Amino acid sequence: MIRANLVTLVMGVVAVALAGLVRFVLPYEQDITTLWGFLVKLTPQLAAIVAVAWLDVETARRLRLHLIALPALFLGFLLYFVPATFIRAMDIEDGSGTFEDLYLHVVVFVPFLIVALLVTYRIGGGSREGVLRTGAAMSILHVSGLEDLVAVSMNRRLDGIPEVWAWADHITVRIGHPATKAEAYAFIAAHVVAALLVLFLPRSLFRRLSRRRDRQPAA
Repeated sequence: MIRANLVTLVMGVVAVALAGLVRFVLPYEQDITTLWGFLVKLTPQLAAIVAVAWLDVETARRLRLHLIALPALFLGFLLYFVPATFIRAMDIEDGSGTFEDLYLHVVVFVPFLIVALLVTYRIGGGSREGVLRTGAAMSILHVSGLEDLVAVSMNRRLDGIPEVWAWADHITVRIGHPATKAEAYAFIAAHVVAALLVLFLPRSLFRRLSRRRDRQPAA
């Protein structure tokens, strides 16, 4: 059982350790000032995706893991994210909290949601490839800027889509400057296309590309 789930156990420990590093060791703040800092914040999520992908389905079925993992994931949402969100909103209202506190709380929920969805898929018999494809696609969409676009579109305080996206640090650190509206649209479109390619490119294409590389003469 341990041998069949060795990768899952190791990467699970790595994911927890990286999450602790991001939360308690590195500066825990809303602003993203470096590309390195941005990439490090993604590492717990990526390690968790690998851990889920290598979970042995037969072991999960034998242990009836769905009876434990799924309620536990639901309770994590119900008993932590829901009340803590309300409390942080009330803290802002009475002046004892800030928007940054609420922001940092909410952004943790996104990786939790991604991993929770992948766990349910894998325990239900989903393939390793499916976990990796959907996990990668959701991670790409997570950092695509789609949420920023929807947020400014829904914000009644704004007259329209801002011409410069100075608040979107996760875009700024990757293109080197605050994105203009046109650059943000192109950035989002590129990520959506990348996510779709990860999801729907057939395995046969990757195999053909691999065979062609193998036929190339050594330099």
